[in-house]
Amino acid sequence: MQLKPILLALALASATAPALAGGIESFVGKSPSRLLKQEPYFAKAYRAAIKDQDLPDWTKRLAVGFPAEHIVIDGKTTFLMSACNPQSGCGEERLYLLYVPDEQSVIGFFFLPPNDAAPGDHRMALSRWIGKELPPPKSRSDFLMQRAMQDTQEKQDAPNSERSTNAPAKN
Repeated sequence: MQLKPILLALALASATAPALAGGIESFVGKSPSRLLKQEPYFAKAYRAAIKDQDLPDWTKRLAVGFPAEHIVIDGKTTFLMSACNPQSGCGEERLYLLYVPDEQSVIGFFFLPPNDAAPGDHRMALSRWIGKELPPPKSRSDFLMQRAMQDTQEKQDAPNSERSTNAPAKN
């Protein structure tokens, strides 16, 4: 009987559907702190990624965050978001995250940007990867590293005012 394979396929499809139940719209443009409250699969994956990590307290709440963006890496729907340390005006510490709904996984890059005003600054060497899958897949780690460096360069190139594309999302 062909009904069993069809039922099995439906059951498997519905088992992965909750990871992105609200669709892409439920993520795009929302702050990480809001996603932690509203998207249980993201929250669970994020907490698993930071478990046992030595990270600053602000990373638990992601209170000052930049809106989530929909991107595709290796053919997979992925969401990029970032958050930063509000006490430093977002200039000292930043956390970049990639959430892959199909895998219900988060990888992150805790980034300490270099201080160009301090010759010999080696803070960037203290940056580190977070997540259950370490080291992360090369395509994802390359993407996050490139984005972190791009944001750092744009911040240095910008006048003393905050760039509108880098303004933290309001919760």
